[in-house]
Amino acid sequence: MATAMQKAVAVGGVLTTIATGVVTNQITDQWSWTWAAALAILGAAGSWLALLSLGSGSTTSRSRHRIRADRNGRIVNSGATGRDGAVIEQTATRGGTITGSPVSARGADVEQSTDHGGQIADSPSDVR
Repeated sequence: MATAMQKAVAVGGVLTTIATGVVTNQITDQWSWTWAAALAILGAAGSWLALLSLGSGSTTSRSRHRIRADRNGRIVNSGATGRDGAVIEQTATRGGTITGSPVSARGADVEQSTDHGGQIADSPSDVR
């Protein structure tokens, strides 16, 4: 879901594009240094908004980790590292075991699950 900052940058980009079109029409109809300066300023503003929108996606997306062991389940030495909105779930239930299976994810969803005495061992995951 887009944040307020992302929405403001998107609206600013659209308004800058519209203003650039209007100024372009004016400068082609009647050349003046005032219209040329306005066009240069709008071009710089549009470029700045474009660069701002590139950085806003990765800085606001949050990674989520859910590590759960219950009903005699065990998770041992299985760290999770997520970036850029990764969702990582490790679940061991009913005697299931996850051992030595770290997960590293970037912008991806990863799930490891075992139950009824099942085992996941020494199975590192690196997902991008």
